Amino acid sequence: MFSTSNDALMGTIMITGPLDTIPASPDALVIGAGPTGSVAASVLARAGLSTVLVERAGFPRRKVCGGCLAPAGIRALESCGLGDRLRSIDPVPMHRLRLHAGGASSSLPIEPYYSLDRGRLDEVLAAGAVDHGAVFHDRLRASVQSDDRVLLERDGHSVECAPGIVVVADGLAGTSLSHRNEFAWTIDRASPVGLGAVIECPSGEKDDDSIVMRCSSVGYVGTSRLADGRLVVAAAVSADAIKQDGAQGAVARICREAGDEAPHLLDIQWKGVGQLTRQRARTAGGRILVLGDAARYVEPLTGEGMSWGICRAAEILPHARRVLEGEEVSKGWTKQANRMLRSRRLVCRTVCGLSRRPRTLSLILTLIGQRPPVGWVTRRLCWSGS
Repeated sequence: MFSTSNDALMGTIMITGPLDTIPASPDALVIGAGPTGSVAASVLARAGLSTVLVERAGFPRRKVCGGCLAPAGIRALESCGLGDRLRSIDPVPMHRLRLHAGGASSSLPIEPYYSLDRGRLDEVLAAGAVDHGAVFHDRLRASVQSDDRVLLERDGHSVECAPGIVVVADGLAGTSLSHRNEFAWTIDRASPVGLGAVIECPSGEKDDDSIVMRCSSVGYVGTSRLADGRLVVAAAVSADAIKQDGAQGAVARICREAGDEAPHLLDIQWKGVGQLTRQRARTAGGRILVLGDAARYVEPLTGEGMSWGICRAAEILPHARRVLEGEEVSKGWTKQANRMLRSRRLVCRTVCGLSRRPRTLSLILTLIGQRPPVGWVTRRLCWSGS
């Protein structure tokens, strides 16, 4: 029957059972057990809906991405009853943002972000979904069919499931909607490439409470420290720069142009996630709701992308109920997403654009340092995480 393991980190039983134990018609099937999918599964199961959470990878898993969670995401997890889970992995509060660009630098106070191990976050949030009543299956490939049924496959065996609602949260690299052309991706040709790594933290940064961003004309590199002394590194780099100089050379150029050589970042074995900036032709239809990075990825700043997905998942219940009642919700789903995220996405687009104009950003950083009111306005607009 079920194989179970009581993981000390998660403090709960995670269930990976054979395919024939999956209900044929659950109220909800959530595809993808990242933060967005696990929060959605928690919310739905907590409301009494029979919920199955499936994940293509095996747990525990490691992710290539940034390691910061913005204040809005922290608050959303608290509202969903997952705050204790978040605190159990010892997130490190980041109280400042240190920017380097064009030889100038500035350190700005910010509403605290959490720096955390993304792999551990995935585990504890999936465990939280199980605690709230969801059934979790990993190592399971999901494919949404033309009639909204879902084909689930593992090790050459398959089963078909007919959920009342299908929540797609399988991220940038997700394949569950590959057979549904109406949900096709459009990828921005100018999109940067995402790079990530976790390295040993230099001794001088072991007690640092800053998110550090190094910005140049070809991208930016962000770092934040973990409680265990390691450093999470995430970068968004021009594809042309990587083709010309390789990942290490492109990152070295970013640090050099930013005016902060950062030798600990110059010899990293990077892992990539491909081009970042993209969006789906649609994010809802029939019994399908798409959210998180699986719906749209606007090149975010540190901590924003993960928080967007979590905040969206926290608000899924009324839409899910309408789908289960047979209503068409695509317009309302899209409208709410735009309303929730428009201002944050605009800020991120603007600041990311500035990050590739180091002279302009350098001038802004100088103004922030010289004129406190300018710095206050900038912090309120860009770094409140609201």
